[in-house]
Formats: sequence, structure tokens, C-alpha cells
Amino acid sequence: MKKKTPPNIKGKIPAKEKPKRKRGHNRLRDLRIADLELFIAAAHFKNLGQAASLHHLSQSAASAAILRVEAAFERPLCTHEKRQFRLTKEGQLLLPRAENWVKNLRDTVATETPLPIRIATTHAIARVAIPSVLTKETIELKLMRPDIAYGAILRDEADVAIVLDNAAWEGVIATEIGKGCFQLFSTLADSPKTPVLLPEDQIEVLTLQQRWQQVCAQPLAIKARLPSWSLIADICSTSSEVGFLPDFLARLCKLHPVSWQPSPSRYRILALYRHSGEMFQQRLDKLLGEWKAVFSQDTY
Repeated sequence: MKKKTPPNIKGKIPAKEKPKRKRGHNRLRDLRIADLELFIAAAHFKNLGQAASLHHLSQSAASAAILRVEAAFERPLCTHEKRQFRLTKEGQLLLPRAENWVKNLRDTVATETPLPIRIATTHAIARVAIPSVLTKETIELKLMRPDIAYGAILRDEADVAIVLDNAAWEGVIATEIGKGCFQLFSTLADSPKTPVLLPEDQIEVLTLQQRWQQVCAQPLAIKARLPSWSLIADICSTSSEVGFLPDFLARLCKLHPVSWQPSPSRYRILALYRHSGEMFQQRLDKLLGEWKAVFSQDTY
């Protein structure tokens, strides 16, 4: 006589009847967008610590986020070295797909009325760049130092940063929108030699002082150091003071280069941004065209 099969206790499914779970099917539902964005940033920086800092995370929290991404995809995506963030072959294949997915997600959730384009730059650059685009696009302006503006792009706190080409801008697209030079300017075309107004120590200021020392065999006489180009430009435009400025700001304030200075320092102005889908790129291209027109005027 055959033994009867015992009844299913508490509704449990016998092992042979359990449905097979598809690889990654349930785990991907737990994938966090913020974790994926951290993974993308670390891959571009090749450094988890820098990516963690930009996302306001501790090193341990960032490491845990990367582990969650690997768990979601059920495969090793990086080598977990202490000093360098290196992708595995699987990670290299995933990176462009992850970036496209995040961009497409932004496009999908966009409303019919597009959000303002978030622009991060300095006060001096904004004085020239913003008026030229106000009739073209809805914008949200954030005034900040170039290094902070760059970080805002990587943290997705801004859409485009306008900066000078004086640093290594990694992990972003850098498009030149203008170029010119730094010089000493005054309202007087024939301004006599006098102590000058300088901004805070920057590489352009140090270059001016070095060239002055080489040409004149003595230090450059400094009247005052002021915290911003805009303040120097405003003072020079309402007095006979001589100040060190980028030419785009000098043109705006109708200033003239003085004749008794060494050769000028050249610069480029860059727009930094990341791929955010075709819709955003079409809007950004219009702004880039306006900025190229306003910044690429003839220099002094």
C-alpha cells in the first residue's frame, strides 16, 4: 500500500514546485538612482573618494553604495582597490548603458514645460553671459567659484558651468565658447603708471607679476587686492584707477588697456556639461551659439 503524500503545511510550496527566479529580476527593483550616479562619477574620476566627496558621502557609505549596484546587477563591476577605482570588463560594458539610462530617465520625467536650465558661473562671467540668453531660454543662475561650479555639474546640481580653462575638467564635456586676454585696464586711454588693483591670487595674477618683474626688474606696485573681478571693474569704470581684468569685462565697462604693461595673458572660456539627452542638447546648443557670439568678439 502506497504512503499518502502529507498535506502542504502552512501553505509552503514543495521545493520542486518553487518558481525559478530570473537572474537580476528582483534585485534590479532595489537599484537606487543615486547609487548608480555615484558609480558613474567614480568611474569617470577613477577615484571613489572624490566621487564620495561630490555626493556628500563618507568613504564607507560610498563603498556600500557601489556594493549595492554590484548586487543589483549580480556581477563584479570594479576591482575594489584602495587607491584607484578601476572597472572590470563588466563594469566597462555597463558604464555607457548606465549613463544612457539615467539620461533617458531625465527625458522621460520631463514635463511639457521644460525645467529651467541651471547655469553655474562667477558673477563677472554672468554679467556678460546671462543677458545674451534671457530672451532665448528659461534659466536658473547660480553664482559660485569655478571649482564649485564644476562640482555642481558632477553632482547634477547644475546643467552647465561657464569657467576659464585653467584646470583639468575631467568627467565632463568642455566646449570652447570664447577666448581673450587678461590685461591692466583704465577709463583713461593714456593712463599714467600707477599702483594697480588686483583680484585674489590666481594663476593669471601670478603670471602678470612674473612678467612685470622680468620686464621692469622690480615688483608690480599693488594699490589693493579685491575679492572679485566685478568689483574691480566697477571701481575702474567710475574712477581713474587701473585694474587687472579679463577683456570681456573691460569691454562691458568701456575700459581701455594701459600702454605701460607687459604682454597680456591669454585665456579660453569653456562651457562644462554632461550628456543629458537630445532635448537638453538642443536647448543647450542655442545657448552655446549665443555665448560664442558674445565672448568671441575682437580682443584689444
